[in-house]
This record gives sequence, structure tokens and C-alpha cells, in this order.
Amino acid sequence: MGKLNNYRVFVVIGVIALCIILAFVIRSLFTTREIAASVSPLDIEIGQPIIYNDSTKGANAWLWEFGNGDESTSQQGKYTFAETGRYQIRLKVDNKQEKKFVINVRAKQNDEEEQLVHIEAPKTAMQGEYIIFRGEGPSKEWRWEFGETGIVDSREKSAIYKYELPGNYEVLLSTEETQYPVRHQIEILPQYTEDESTDVESLIGNDIKEKLQNIIDQKPFNKNYNYVLSTYLCNNPNTLVVVNNNKKNDFYSYCQGLKIIGRKKTTIDNVIIELDPLNDACIQKLIVVQYDN
Repeated sequence: MGKLNNYRVFVVIGVIALCIILAFVIRSLFTTREIAASVSPLDIEIGQPIIYNDSTKGANAWLWEFGNGDESTSQQGKYTFAETGRYQIRLKVDNKQEKKFVINVRAKQNDEEEQLVHIEAPKTAMQGEYIIFRGEGPSKEWRWEFGETGIVDSREKSAIYKYELPGNYEVLLSTEETQYPVRHQIEILPQYTEDESTDVESLIGNDIKEKLQNIIDQKPFNKNYNYVLSTYLCNNPNTLVVVNNNKKNDFYSYCQGLKIIGRKKTTIDNVIIELDPLNDACIQKLIVVQYDN
């Protein structure tokens, strides 16, 4: 009788052990591991290195393919492209999963080439729309007059402004490199009614604005953060965020900051997007206007 009971105990233990092994195997087969890798910067001049890194949980083997025949099996490192062009970097983790990044390598700008200060801005915009004005050239000082207030409106190289009234305006940009202001004509059109608004970039900006405000309001962080990251930023957490035209962060650090300041009352007033010129499915920069109540 004692031997029979011992036999039954061994059988039960064996069945339990088998179940644990089967559960582990099934979990290993059906659990999807997300690659946690980054490459930065994504837009560089020739001779400037990129930094690549992977921190995928449980990874043991890496293969970085740089799109030109060169490879690396290191988990992280630096790489410098020898020629200009657009390259697709592919990372294979444990020879099972992969992730891709697109790098643009530009020719070096000739510092000796004479450059004129000029304005990059649209020629038409909507009443109440946030407009980005960029000053380009060798200057270090920038003074913008947008023609509506009669005063200097900004002293930043890149400025954000919205016109309260429709009409034709002359924008003036003064610098220490120019004898007279650089001029730009812009027409501000009357604001459309809500039903007529079909601007895709504005819709995207409003969608991102809502998700960022959700983070501030202490709603689920991962849900809102991952939505913007995967839907608009091509899963690049290093996407540049410019806040109120002067502060800068990568997207991940910016969102973590919003999560922390959530105890205070901060309002996201507007989000302007800049698409990647090499891949218009990805946003390369977010310009955020926010204020504390």
C-alpha cells in the first residue's frame, strides 16, 4: 500500500512538472518580444557618426546591416558612412526579429561659400493658424517683425506666429549680417468654418495634442505615448520636440516630463508637425505650444 501511494505521488509530481514545461514552451512560442533599439541622429552630414544601440530584453545576438554592405554584430556602437546617400539600416535580433531605420547622409556644407540670410515661410496661411518662420544664413541675431503688431515679435532663429486678422502682410527679418531687413510677403486668408476644415496636418496635430494633454491629465501613459510613437513617429522615441520655440527634448523625455508635471495644470495649446522630407509617413519634428495655468 505504501509503495502504491509513493507511485501516485511521483505521478502527480511528474504531471505538474510536465505542465510547467509545456506552459513555458507555449509562452516562449507565442509571446511577442518588442525590439528596443535606436539609431541617432537620422539626418547627418558625411563624416558625422551615428550611434546605434539595442536594449531588447533577453537578446543574445545582434546583426546590424548598414545598407552599404557593412555589418556589425555588436550590441551598440558608432558608425560613419563613407558616401552621401539614403541608407536603410536593418537590425536582426537573435536572427528572428528585425527593425529598420532610414538614415540620410548629406554632403558637408561649404563654410567658405557665401550665404545670404533669407526667410523660409509659406506665402499663404490661414487666419489663426500657427505659422513657422525660419531664418536661414550665417547670422547669430534674429529680429522678426510680422507686420501686425508694429513691434519686434521674436528674437529666435525660428519663430512661431499666428495672425489674428486676414490680409496681406510684409514680414521683416533683421540681423547683424544684413544692412537692411530681409522681406517676405504673406497672405493671410479668412479662417474656414469648422465644416470646411480638411487640412490633414492640422488634424494630425490636434490628435497628438489630445494625447499629450491626456498624459498631463494623468490618463494611462503607455497608451497615449505608444499611440503617438507608433502612429506618427515611426517608432522613433528620439523625434525632436521643440517647446514654445526655444526648449528642446527628444519625444520620450518630453512625455516623461509631462507625466511628472501632471500634478500642476499645464495646457497644450497647439501642436505643429514637420514631416520627414525623405519619408512623408514619418514626422521628424513636433513643435508644441503650451502654457501653465
